Amino acid sequence: MMTSTTAQRGGSIFHFDGAGRRLIALVLVAVIGLTLGLAPAQAQSQLRPIVRVDGMVITAFELSERQKFLSLLRAPGDVRALAIDQLINEKIQLREARLAGLVADEEAIKAGMEEFAQRGGLDAEQFLALLGQAGIDASTFRQFVTAGIIWRDFVRAELLPRVSISKAEVAAAAAKAEPEPGLRVLLSEIVLPAGDPASRRASMARAQRLTGLDEDEFTRAATRFSTGGSRNNGGKMKWVDITALPPAAGAAVRGLQPGQTSRIVESGEDLRIYFMRDREEVSGGTPRTVLDYAALLLPGGQSAANIEEVARIRARVTSCDDLYPIARGLPPEQLVREELPESQVPASYRAELDRLDPGEISSRVTTSSGAMAIVMLCARGNELPRSFTEEMIEDQLRNQRVSTMAQAFLDEKRANAFIETLGN
Repeated sequence: MMTSTTAQRGGSIFHFDGAGRRLIALVLVAVIGLTLGLAPAQAQSQLRPIVRVDGMVITAFELSERQKFLSLLRAPGDVRALAIDQLINEKIQLREARLAGLVADEEAIKAGMEEFAQRGGLDAEQFLALLGQAGIDASTFRQFVTAGIIWRDFVRAELLPRVSISKAEVAAAAAKAEPEPGLRVLLSEIVLPAGDPASRRASMARAQRLTGLDEDEFTRAATRFSTGGSRNNGGKMKWVDITALPPAAGAAVRGLQPGQTSRIVESGEDLRIYFMRDREEVSGGTPRTVLDYAALLLPGGQSAANIEEVARIRARVTSCDDLYPIARGLPPEQLVREELPESQVPASYRAELDRLDPGEISSRVTTSSGAMAIVMLCARGNELPRSFTEEMIEDQLRNQRVSTMAQAFLDEKRANAFIETLGN
């Protein structure tokens, strides 16, 4: 049985049966086709679904445009497979952000487009012109940037609060730090607040005005606007290995020459701009080994009483900190706790520490004064390069942790999604 549809417009009544509705659909496709500069059949082809992700559709147009975009960026490997993979991830990321009540801020999108274009030495307008010359629609670039921004906001809001880094983790990472051949930089910085959307928009607008300053102007701007601890020194930082900087900051300053400012770097709850005052290539070296150790001295040497005391201590102690309660009430000089380069550790202690793993005890050493030394290795590691700080290491660990969490979250959502390939 043929059905019909009735529509009223301007006081007139129009009746459309099934064939009429099909005609309207064809007319709409034709209009879209004319808008895109395509014939109706081509428009239908471009709008056909290629992949469906939990009901969300990736069209042939989206896939074709992303392939051209990635090819322009010289993406390696199978560009079509990479494009599909990216678009599937973005559909899931945008959905999760919407469920969390997040939307991309227009100013942030514009800033993101500018930041991306700056990586190639262009501004956003120049990059869009380049895309146009390659036959790539501007919406493709905007979609790509928007997905990245909203996913970053989702990770910051939903995952970052779950990350905590302990002092023990920082210490363990510091013990492995090694000076590497590479680049040492002398920077100044301007830190601008971005803890909420309003302050982020205001700071982004200000940051865009602060790029391209000379050193004196940058110093004055840092003193006036920066919220970082370096503002009282005109934003000036000390020499630092570029590998010790947060990854985004390192990438932003690596290509700078003295006298240049970096692109805007988003870091946690703030925005940062860096000025390159100087730079130098550095050669690597073998880091010195540092020993953290304790020695509890018991008068009487290898006496039976001291040997029994050693057995009791072994049963009670699992870390160097456990020695402090045991030494309570003893003269301070009977408990030695030091962290020294291996070459500076007393030779008699060093020989025993070489045999030990962290947390192990030796009682074989007798000091020149005749005391038994209960020697315990607390930790063994590399000397921390002067250009590193514990705060930098903690930031690196936090960034690594949240990046891993974000990837695991996305992998889980993708594994549970119904993904259907509909065509080529």
